[in-house]
Amino acid sequence: MSTLTSSASPVKVLVVDDSLLMQKLMTQIINSAPGFQVIGVAGSAEEGWDAIQALRPDILTLDLELPGRHGLKLLARVLKQDPLPVLIVSAFGGPGADNTIQALELGAIDFIEKPDGSTNTLDGFMKHLVAALARASSSRRMFAAAREAAPARPVMAREPSRGAGRASLIAIGASTGGVPAVQVVMRDLAHLRIPIVVVQHMPAGYTAKFAARLATATGLDVREAADGDRLKPGMGVVAPGGPRHLEIEERRGEFICNLREGPLVSGHSPSVDVMFHSVARSLGSHAVGILLTGMGRDGADGLLAMRKAGAETLIQSGETCVVNGMPKAAFEIGAADRVVALDQIGAAVGNLIGERPHLRTA
Repeated sequence: MSTLTSSASPVKVLVVDDSLLMQKLMTQIINSAPGFQVIGVAGSAEEGWDAIQALRPDILTLDLELPGRHGLKLLARVLKQDPLPVLIVSAFGGPGADNTIQALELGAIDFIEKPDGSTNTLDGFMKHLVAALARASSSRRMFAAAREAAPARPVMAREPSRGAGRASLIAIGASTGGVPAVQVVMRDLAHLRIPIVVVQHMPAGYTAKFAARLATATGLDVREAADGDRLKPGMGVVAPGGPRHLEIEERRGEFICNLREGPLVSGHSPSVDVMFHSVARSLGSHAVGILLTGMGRDGADGLLAMRKAGAETLIQSGETCVVNGMPKAAFEIGAADRVVALDQIGAAVGNLIGERPHLRTA
């Protein structure tokens, strides 16, 4: 769905890819998407940077495997010196998946796998690219604020804590822009040693690598969830990408990961809503729910169920979201106890459960 009206100027897209075939293919797809227009192509990181300065695109699509300087270096330079939404267009598997996760950590808002003629079809690539362009367009306000160095303004609810000191599990949901956001929150919660469950919208083949990078960044035992995993202090699990939903069940005093196949819920599998609903049933008031940046409304209904069950519920503030879709949807239905800036969520949770966060040293 385009975010533009018919009278608005098209969203300007710059394509950086060293393949002439991909340049032509992406130009054709983007120009056929209502409200978007390719204003230039570049075949290297150096050409890409020069084109950004000359053409001032609204969105950048970036291949990571470029001649000369790696695409990650261009990404880092763009986000530091001239922030704008960047979509990664990458080949699947092996180092490609590692590089894609690293790009998302740096601040790329989304990624699309290149068509390979088998698993990733041309038709699927077209649909995913157009959807990713819509998400990127929705994120432009945040990048404009970053260029103006606008401060984030946390907004805290005034009602007293209902479940202080009783949390046995922290449940986190995220989508577009969520890779660095989840890492920040888990890093700031690591000292609490409370099990953490994460649903981050991501295809199969990426979630295990995401979990491994979270483990390195946080010092926690983070892994891709497996059916039957028992949650323990200091442990985190990431729902595997693919056709199965992650639910948390209570069995004889232990909390167990249950993976089950099922239809899409709130447009996704795994779904944040499914995980949050299961936490509401299994833990009631002994949980904390956190809904981070993302497009759509997955997680809003589940977070409301958690709040009704007595859990503490927090959403990321719109000013710090890449896309303020999921948190806004939760706010609008009264699912959130608190609205908190990303870099303050860890401290807010620590205060809720009666523990003071440890100071981090550089």
